[in-house]
Amino acid sequence: MTRSRIEERQRRRDAGRALTYVVGGILFVAGCDSILEVEVPGQITEEGAFSPEQAEVLVNGAIADIECGLSDFIASNAAGSEDVTSRSVGWWGTVYEFGDDPGTANCSIAETSYGWFVPLHKGRMTAERVYDKLANEWTDEQVADREEKLAMAAIYAGITYTLFGEYFCEMAADTGPLMSWEESLQTADQWFTLALGHIASAGDFVIPTDVTTSARLMAHLLRARARFAMDDFAGAEADAMEIPQGFIAYITRESGGERTRWNRVNSAHVGQPGWAPTLGPIEWWSGPADPVNGKEWPAIIPFTGYWDLGVLPDGRAIRDDQYPVTTTGSETAIADPRVPVLDLGEVSDANQYPIWRPEKYPSLETDIPLAKWEEAWLIRAQIAYLRDGDGATAISLVNEIRTVNDIPAVTYLSAADATGVENMLIEEIRRTHFLEGRYWSAKLRYDLWFPRGEGADLFSHPYNRGVRLVMPEDEFDQNPNLSQEDRGSMCPAGENPIT
Repeated sequence: MTRSRIEERQRRRDAGRALTYVVGGILFVAGCDSILEVEVPGQITEEGAFSPEQAEVLVNGAIADIECGLSDFIASNAAGSEDVTSRSVGWWGTVYEFGDDPGTANCSIAETSYGWFVPLHKGRMTAERVYDKLANEWTDEQVADREEKLAMAAIYAGITYTLFGEYFCEMAADTGPLMSWEESLQTADQWFTLALGHIASAGDFVIPTDVTTSARLMAHLLRARARFAMDDFAGAEADAMEIPQGFIAYITRESGGERTRWNRVNSAHVGQPGWAPTLGPIEWWSGPADPVNGKEWPAIIPFTGYWDLGVLPDGRAIRDDQYPVTTTGSETAIADPRVPVLDLGEVSDANQYPIWRPEKYPSLETDIPLAKWEEAWLIRAQIAYLRDGDGATAISLVNEIRTVNDIPAVTYLSAADATGVENMLIEEIRRTHFLEGRYWSAKLRYDLWFPRGEGADLFSHPYNRGVRLVMPEDEFDQNPNLSQEDRGSMCPAGENPIT
């Protein structure tokens, strides 16, 4: 890590601490159960914390909170719903695998944490409030690079609304009215559009520190994600077409004593003794049929297992039975570099299950991809398949990803084989976004397996009900606009975790 990078990150960390002291005291001195139950923006204004002199601190603090929340989200609920990990020692409680609602803790200073809901809302709220001040009260003379700060605040507000729209049945912000998941995604779209307007005024810029080299491309790719999630295929495709090969934006991470800055996938999934952090194929399922189509699940659940994933010379990564190609299952398969896992040659304390360790994030300071060019390619490929029935374009775009990653191109598949193209795309998404919190959205779109509270894992821990998520019960109790009857009321058919 260069000295300039260390200094810049220290500034962001200090900004986050300053914001915590200023905002955190206001939030929690009163002993509130939820960030959403208090009128925080008004109190902050009364305390004088939102001043033009604090604009950089406030923007950086919002980013720090949101990054902490995203890191914890990927390590906990997202990994659990993507079936990466099993709680073989049980110390995660029951939240870890297919949880149906998030915890209400803040980002923790413990070794492990899944407190992501509150920091995401706190960061969102700060970003929205500082955006309002920058847009309507503070001037260019008072705030240097005001347009850039407006853009950053808008981008990070949009990130939180996208996550809530992708994975929740409904959401509410700051004791406001209930929003459907579609409305949350529409709000995200609006924030990214605002950001792009400010970037057009300011000129493209680097988001420090090491987040991305292009705020404009970051906003386009994140807007493509939000638009694709709400089936705005034309808008998503237009945004995705803006992205060049090689682009990436990060959730920046650091090691050291500031544990809220740790890479939580590393701290939670690596080095925990006796725990199985990377699962093989789900072959112990004995629950009911798929509620979406009524069909019985196969003996091995499709699109599961992260051990020894490989690709055949003809580009095949998934078999006809939807079980992934592995290097142990075929002598000609090459290891897929996108899913680095290591067989430790050990077994878990519970059930003597083989322990495979994920190697994607080798240290606490390894940055996590937030948005990368491969996602734009996969969005375009899915649109070609879903909207146009164009298997040839879908295959071609996947092969461009394969070429860059030095993986055999897809030559085995006919463009007219709709089932084969869909299976190929799902597996490509699963591997490309390994431990990035993105495969969950594909599981929802393509009606893949969720246990829905039936049965237990191979360690006899009962499966949770999560498909989409619902907000914690306190959010419905503390918000005068909501009641417990609203909980899960806006879920799409087949995706409600509490019915």
